[in-house]
Amino acid sequence: MLLTNPVAPCPRCGAPASGAWAQTAPRSRKNPWTAAFLAIIPGCGHFYLGHNLKGLALLVGIGGFQLVDLGFDVTGIGAFVGIPLELGPAGLWVYSIVDAYRTAKQMERERGF
Repeated sequence: MLLTNPVAPCPRCGAPASGAWAQTAPRSRKNPWTAAFLAIIPGCGHFYLGHNLKGLALLVGIGGFQLVDLGFDVTGIGAFVGIPLELGPAGLWVYSIVDAYRTAKQMERERGF
C-alpha cells in the first residue's frame, strides 16, 4: 500500500505515518533529590530513574561486598583488614547516591526542564 500523503494517518489503525508520535510522547520529570534519597537503599535511586541494570549492579555489588566483608569479620582475617574492607562498600554506597543525583540532573537537562 502506497501512501500518497506522507503526513496522513494510517488508514487501518489511525497512527500518524510521519513519526510524530515520538515527538508527542509525554516527558516525565525525575526529581534529583528524590533519586538521591531513594539511593540510600542501594539501587533504588537508579530504578526510579529507569536505569535498571545500573541499579541491579549497585544492589548486587554493595550487597555482595558486604557479605564478603561479613565473612571476613567472623574470622581472624577481619581483625587485620576489617577497616579497609568496610571502606569499599561504603564508598560504593556514597557513589551510588551521588550518581543517582547527577544522572537525574543530566536527564532533566536533556529533556529541557
